[in-house]
Amino acid sequence: MQRGIKLEQHKAESLLHPVQELPDAAGLPPPKFFRAPKGRPDWEAVLRAAEEAEITDEFEDVPLAEKLRRMRRAGVSLALACCVDEDPYTTSAMAALREQTDGVIAGLALAARACGAKKSEIAVADRREKKEILRRSPEAKLVVAGTRYPARALLRRSLQAEGGKAAFVGAQACAALAAAVSRGEAQHDAIVTVAGSGVEIPRNVRVRIGTPLRHLLDFCGVHERTRLIVTGSSVTGRAVTDPSVPVTAATRCVIAMLRPPRYKTYACIGCGRCSRACPRGIVPWRIYQEMERSRPDPLKLLNARSCIDCASCSMICPSGLDLAAAVKRAAAIMESGDLH
Repeated sequence: MQRGIKLEQHKAESLLHPVQELPDAAGLPPPKFFRAPKGRPDWEAVLRAAEEAEITDEFEDVPLAEKLRRMRRAGVSLALACCVDEDPYTTSAMAALREQTDGVIAGLALAARACGAKKSEIAVADRREKKEILRRSPEAKLVVAGTRYPARALLRRSLQAEGGKAAFVGAQACAALAAAVSRGEAQHDAIVTVAGSGVEIPRNVRVRIGTPLRHLLDFCGVHERTRLIVTGSSVTGRAVTDPSVPVTAATRCVIAMLRPPRYKTYACIGCGRCSRACPRGIVPWRIYQEMERSRPDPLKLLNARSCIDCASCSMICPSGLDLAAAVKRAAAIMESGDLH
């Protein structure tokens, strides 16, 4: 069974131009530098550099050093630089790899050393992107994730089926790690995709971390009639009501919508599309129906805890049901043991 779903893509336009630099209009302090490790640093020195550079993995929004330690404890054997943008609008990871190919490659090698992985590869979305990167760096080791959402989970599943454990490190985190180890430079900026119907020209912008979101929106000419701003992802992101919030390392995408989407819901028809889409083999529609009962049967909720919050089930549901929310509630119930 082929897992995942196909999403309509809106990426091409934001990749037409090089990454633009947002002028610093927020009066932020200058970038921080520290003493870089000498020679060929061991894994502990790489972790210290990641800590001193205050690097955040943009996909998980966690400190990179913490993530690498977790990967080391888990016995990860394959470290993957995540250069796959699963969101239909986002291209910031692709832009980071295209503009900092050598930095991503060098940072991935350091991340693999820090977490104890014996192998490292760069995950790209499709064969066209693989060809583009090989043109820039013929020695790059690449693996194609595919374009079915959620590509990262599906790729990791297929790789781990071959044996060993695989884990992702964000493309921007890799590039920041290379800068930290080679130059003692702290992470101070992020590449952000700005797109959506409220943007005249979708683009990728390099932004100082800490810059108020409104500066980025103004720079990109977001339309004054925009009614919804979403950061993170059009699939699993969250709405922003305060434009003064700062850009963080995890602000991979800002989507401006002239009209918020409208959803109609209908009764579940038991078509099974959600279970075919789920990368973890969950049967969301059954969990949804069970959660509608006054006393859910715990035996019918068992695999809810394996949910990765990709929301594929909700996106493909022809009845417009928020199946992901039902699975999340079921997972919380199973975790707490409170079935009353």
